[in-house]
Amino acid sequence: MRKGIVLLLLCLYGTSGFSNTDKQLWFGYMHQGRVARHWGYWVDIHHRLKNDFAKNLHTDIVRVGATWFAKDNLRVTVGYAYAAHFPSLTNMSFVRSEQRPWQQVQYIHSSKHFRAAHQLRSEQRFLPKTSGENILAGHHFRQRFRYNYMVVFLFNHKEFKQGSVGLVLNDEVFVNAYSSDKVKAFDQNRAFAGLCYQLTDALQLQLGYLNVFSFTPKGNEIAHGIRLFAFHTIDWRKKK
Repeated sequence: MRKGIVLLLLCLYGTSGFSNTDKQLWFGYMHQGRVARHWGYWVDIHHRLKNDFAKNLHTDIVRVGATWFAKDNLRVTVGYAYAAHFPSLTNMSFVRSEQRPWQQVQYIHSSKHFRAAHQLRSEQRFLPKTSGENILAGHHFRQRFRYNYMVVFLFNHKEFKQGSVGLVLNDEVFVNAYSSDKVKAFDQNRAFAGLCYQLTDALQLQLGYLNVFSFTPKGNEIAHGIRLFAFHTIDWRKKK
């Protein structure tokens, strides 16, 4: 509960001290599948818009991975992600592509009406060097760690099943452990508060307010966003 209060305070964080602000729309589909006792897979897809919510493209990401289930609630994933960044507000043909191997440990604690997820991810980011809106030869390398904590409290049901509704609180902090282009250690923080609806037993929708503040070479930035995510979990194993 204390972490939830801290998260709400982060969501209400003002814009003072930030040189740039924006309004954004974030869409995401997160899918986890299990095919054997210890093995499964991970797929997530993101589409983000910026500049008064939807005037410009922001980022597109496709991420895949192979998951090892140490236990039902403890999972280790290794994978690869491709990200297309659109940094220009006037030239949509300028795309900064990113190659991103990643590794992750996820621990989930749940009861009938409550669920908490801890997620620690390591990312090796390969970003092309640029000059203005020109791509140069070579890459910048950044090693980034990100810790994500999410809690869900149900309102109308005592378990996660079709038709259940709840409150979602989520915070994720990003830290650069190494960067060849000497960026700051603190990268960004993403705080989210919203509602969830269990569309089916396996598919949950989350809609709410997203607050992103970050330090960039152009100055400190804050974004107020609307985030719509779908979380889809399927166990493909034959039922005994």
